[in-house]
Amino acid sequence: MIKYILKLFFPLLINITNGQSILSESDKNEILLVLKNQEKFWNKGDIDGFMQGYVKSDYLVFNGSKGPFYGWDSVKDRYIKTYPSKEQMGILNFKIQNISLITPNVAQLLGQFFLNYPKKEVSGYFTLVFIKSKGRWLILSDHTSRSE
Repeated sequence: MIKYILKLFFPLLINITNGQSILSESDKNEILLVLKNQEKFWNKGDIDGFMQGYVKSDYLVFNGSKGPFYGWDSVKDRYIKTYPSKEQMGILNFKIQNISLITPNVAQLLGQFFLNYPKKEVSGYFTLVFIKSKGRWLILSDHTSRSE
């Protein structure tokens, strides 16, 4: 019985493994550049610049401790209300843990963020789903949670 099951599922497993695309170095670098630019704009207190990393669409979603926010304008408003000044934004650094290609135009990135303030550090983890649209990688979904 086990041999029968293996004969049935082995070809399927091979197809799944071989069907996965590999993220090219140029795509990986473009995705990493989005995050580098977000760090740069954040640390200058520039939320408009920071938002350039997100797809400007009603399909954009940010999901955090207060639940999901849908649409580019809603996500931007959330950032403005949560971080109304450069001082409250702190200094942002990302640590990337993994990037994987889901389809030729969809990638997932797992990482950690660090917000440094004069007397404290806030950190947490995030999962980003990127889409490649018109030759550019942009964030379509952002799930971020703080560590305790």
